[in-house]
Amino acid sequence: MTESTQPQYLYLNRDGNWSDFQCQGLTRCADGSLELIPLPQLNGTVPQSIQSAGAPAGPSGIAVAYDGTVYFSDSACNTIREISGCDETVCALPCLGGEKGKPGRFDAPRGLLWAKNRQALFVSDGGNHRVQIFDPRSGQLLGIIGNPDPGSTPTPSSAPGKLNTPWSLAADAEGSVYVLDYGNARVQKWNAVGDLVSTFWENVEASHCLSEPVDVCAAEVSGAIRVFIVQGSTPQVFVFDAYGNSIAGADGKPLSIGAGKLQSPMGVAANGTDLYIGDNNARRIFQFSLGAAPAFVGEARGYEGPVAALCLDPKGNLWVHAGTADAPLQLLAGKAYAAKGFLWTKQPIRTERPKVEWQRLQAEIRRLPQNAHLDFLVYTADSAADGPKAQAGSDDPLTDAKWRQTPLPPSTDLDDLYVGGCPATYLWVAAQFSGDGTGTPVLAQIRVEFDRDGYVDYLPAIYRNETCSPRASALGKGNSARAGTTSASGNQNDFLLRFLALFESLYSDVEGEIRGFPALFDARATPKAFLAWLAEWLGLELDESWNDAKQREILAEIFRLYGQRGTTAYLREVLKLFGGVDAVIEEPIMQAAWWALPSTGTASCCDDCAGGAGSTPTWQGAQNSLLGFTTMLAPAQPQGAVVGTTAVLDQSHLITVDEFGLPLFSDVAYQFSVLLYRGQVMCPEILPKIRALLDQEKPAHTLCQLCIVEPRMRVGYQSRIGIDAVVGGPSRSLSLGSEQTLGEDTVLAGPVATRLGQSRLGLSTRLG
Repeated sequence: MTESTQPQYLYLNRDGNWSDFQCQGLTRCADGSLELIPLPQLNGTVPQSIQSAGAPAGPSGIAVAYDGTVYFSDSACNTIREISGCDETVCALPCLGGEKGKPGRFDAPRGLLWAKNRQALFVSDGGNHRVQIFDPRSGQLLGIIGNPDPGSTPTPSSAPGKLNTPWSLAADAEGSVYVLDYGNARVQKWNAVGDLVSTFWENVEASHCLSEPVDVCAAEVSGAIRVFIVQGSTPQVFVFDAYGNSIAGADGKPLSIGAGKLQSPMGVAANGTDLYIGDNNARRIFQFSLGAAPAFVGEARGYEGPVAALCLDPKGNLWVHAGTADAPLQLLAGKAYAAKGFLWTKQPIRTERPKVEWQRLQAEIRRLPQNAHLDFLVYTADSAADGPKAQAGSDDPLTDAKWRQTPLPPSTDLDDLYVGGCPATYLWVAAQFSGDGTGTPVLAQIRVEFDRDGYVDYLPAIYRNETCSPRASALGKGNSARAGTTSASGNQNDFLLRFLALFESLYSDVEGEIRGFPALFDARATPKAFLAWLAEWLGLELDESWNDAKQREILAEIFRLYGQRGTTAYLREVLKLFGGVDAVIEEPIMQAAWWALPSTGTASCCDDCAGGAGSTPTWQGAQNSLLGFTTMLAPAQPQGAVVGTTAVLDQSHLITVDEFGLPLFSDVAYQFSVLLYRGQVMCPEILPKIRALLDQEKPAHTLCQLCIVEPRMRVGYQSRIGIDAVVGGPSRSLSLGSEQTLGEDTVLAGPVATRLGQSRLGLSTRLG
């Protein structure tokens, strides 16, 4: 097919961040693809004692230390237990618990907190109206909040810094501690150095959101500290900053989470992206996504029972305490997925053209496991105000009637759709992810095509209806028929386009391979499996010892070099590319200069004047006619054998007129020398490889001499007598009064220096 040179498609996932879309119930992976939000999965089964237990009367506590040890409170036994991070054995902390009132003793302990900045365990001692701080390894008491005097009897108080039946504990990234003072219906804050921050609750109280706080947690969301306080009387969670200021939602009112979904909340935990809340009416753990518009994601998979406390460990796993004597249960992070997720365009998609025919939507789905589905919805219109709306935060934001479900049953999982309809300016795209919780679709990219030449253009004109055809876009027809439907007039062309689109989809991969065929001839782009195939086209046999980068480098260079075959430049680069040597190539014919007598400098007007007095000849050009230095004698006469002059018996040959001059070059033509320094061919396998390369790459009619340049003087190779070297005796001794230069043409008198081959070092000679 012939396509326009202008782009006729758009990729909707730009830079991997889906910036033109809004998501709900979805998360973006590291590679930019989208999937359903992961949910925790229960590790094991729920014990029968928890399944039959009722709702807890108050919260319990869970804390996870840096070494994986899990601490949990047992309010009925007034003790703190631990699950060892080494062997997972369960035991009570020694030296803690027992008679109430005294330091280190508890009365209905509830909330727990592991403080990273202090490596200490905070215990909410509810019946003693205080928070005690311990070193769990030694049992040493490190401090008390609420009633700092160890000798006094703990009593409830509503004064700032005092407590009345404290329940839950939380800490933020700055080390501040939040205590849910249940008896006083407030949340108090102490900073990292232990000072009370009274303004926190003053600001919370000024928001008029809370009347019965029952639980608290803190997390860092998008780089900012957020404090989540659970309201019990009107079940929901309100969000505050580190100063106690209420966070406003999209409607300008205090942001709340779970209103209408929660019935009896208790137990809360949060990270940077998700909020987990237990609901004792549903006996489930709910997960909500955080952000500008928090939304319900789903239920933790596998857990059903009461919830008294929740906690996230350093690995992101969720722990749940049922409020019974049973040890907390672990739910593994990311082992299950939400049941639904939605994606839709925040603003309609358009091109630079006033109207286009939106034709095709292709999705790159990386994974679609069994019982997981992905459905796409599209809509087109001429006005941006006429598009479908999405209700963010609702259970199904795509309820607007303008969203068009494909004319096929749901969950057909089509990744290639025909949009169709009349030309329009704007396009809206949405996708619905769904599954049974065990898997998720993974969407990597969406591509839409428009104004593309389809197969209908290759049919006779009688099959084309101009009412709503691809060429009718210039006519500005209306789009009363939405994409995916047939117009009221029974537009047969729309059906034909859809019908032919089936074949376009069928052959698109083949056409794509044809369009991408030139890339196979690009050494940098061709797949590794095609490197040997590409080398065959160039008559090249790839060495198996070359790595992938070396093979691509040679293939990229060899095509250019083949245009220079037969030249010294080609041979030199081939030796460097394949043999790894930097050779010097000499052609004797390039230095051939024949000796001739120099000319005279006298000029005569006639023969009579030439022999007259005063006409002394002056030789010119002698510096260019030095026999044996800059010139050589010709091996034969340029005209060949001439009877009576140059013909010599058994030493002459006849040539034709067209071959005039050829005998001059018979000794130097069609031959060259390749000089390699010994340092480049030290390995024994290199020299045979170089010889093989020369035999393979040199022109067939030429002779080649391979010369290894050794590190010593060789007459005729590295030094030429009379040109760049002189063979002679010892230098003259310096004579005073003469025009001699010490160190250049004379030496000081004395014993003669050692001469190799004539003397024995240390016996009759010495080093000079």
